[in-house]
Amino acid sequence: MTSRERVLAACRFTEPDRVPIDLGGSTGASSIHMRAYDNLRRHLGLPAGRVVCDDIMQMLARVEGDVRERFGVDVAAIDPTCVVRDWESHPLLDGIDVRLPAGLDLKRQADGTWVLVHPNGKRYLRPPASHYFDAEDGKGWYGLGPALTDETLAALQTYARTLYNETDLALTARFGGGFSSHQPEFLMDLLLEPAKVQDRLHRQCDALIEKYSRLHQALGDYTFCVVFADDLGTQNAPMLGPDLFAEAIAPHYRRFAEWLHGHTDWLFYLHSCGAIEPLIETLIDCGIDILNPVQTSAAGMDPAELKRKYGGRIVFWGGGCDTQSVLGFRPPEEIAEHVRDRIRIFAPGGGFVFNQVHVIQPTVPPEQVCAMFDAARRYGTYPV
Repeated sequence: MTSRERVLAACRFTEPDRVPIDLGGSTGASSIHMRAYDNLRRHLGLPAGRVVCDDIMQMLARVEGDVRERFGVDVAAIDPTCVVRDWESHPLLDGIDVRLPAGLDLKRQADGTWVLVHPNGKRYLRPPASHYFDAEDGKGWYGLGPALTDETLAALQTYARTLYNETDLALTARFGGGFSSHQPEFLMDLLLEPAKVQDRLHRQCDALIEKYSRLHQALGDYTFCVVFADDLGTQNAPMLGPDLFAEAIAPHYRRFAEWLHGHTDWLFYLHSCGAIEPLIETLIDCGIDILNPVQTSAAGMDPAELKRKYGGRIVFWGGGCDTQSVLGFRPPEEIAEHVRDRIRIFAPGGGFVFNQVHVIQPTVPPEQVCAMFDAARRYGTYPV
């Protein structure tokens, strides 16, 4: 099977020739930190020392074709950074030429702190001891890439068409979206000023439908799903109680999903970390097709129970290797056995795309990364 056929078969709950594999091809959580990526390339004997960054907040690397081929990766993302024309070098990481879109207001202070200033004046900081950027006020995200003008959409269409025709990869549309928030103001308003929140979310849904309508005109022939990211869980419980979520947030997911499934052939992919098992039935009812990252280390997220209760009704895109206590913490042979166990649970009947639970962190040794993906190839052949 081709990669595209393999992914689509899994998403239709049929068993392909092997479990599809993702690395950096969907949400940012599916990807790898630039430091770990450069170490991995060196370990594999591939050209190293220069990394393209497509997410500065998480310091993520754009995964290149030679790494995708080495690990049998079946997915690639289309996002605004794909059509950036001009790139600049920045010494964000010692020994690595980090490539970022040209024109960023990015400077290093005397104490070693990197400061990134948005055109609107908002500041994002990376202190010397940190691997990541964060908003100075703890709110917001710095998204790289140009705005979705007609010119940008035309360039994205050309890029996606070329990648679609020259590879057999399954392509995702990674342009963001979501309806909840972990900010205290939002959570308080849900209870104190619910009408105001509902008006805001209704307008937010209108804007997302308009945005994805334009994106579908450009990319609909080449991509197969839209990628939303909306963290709904903490380590121990959902951010909102199931009843409040069903009443206040779910209707907007349902409305967007009804538009998406009624006007396109795209699937609805949702990234949400945390202990969200009490919300999964509602998410399925809303029309969510794919769930990522399947944080099996969170409360109530036992892999076997998730498969028993929801297998065949929502695609598990992730859960293949625990990044809180296994990847980066166990020797390669234990990682391989852990991956084998996860495949035995999630793979039968399709509905599973292999991905580690979250970003491969900068300190993860390349030998462990290889052990994880090699095990996914070795044990992911059907029948499992």
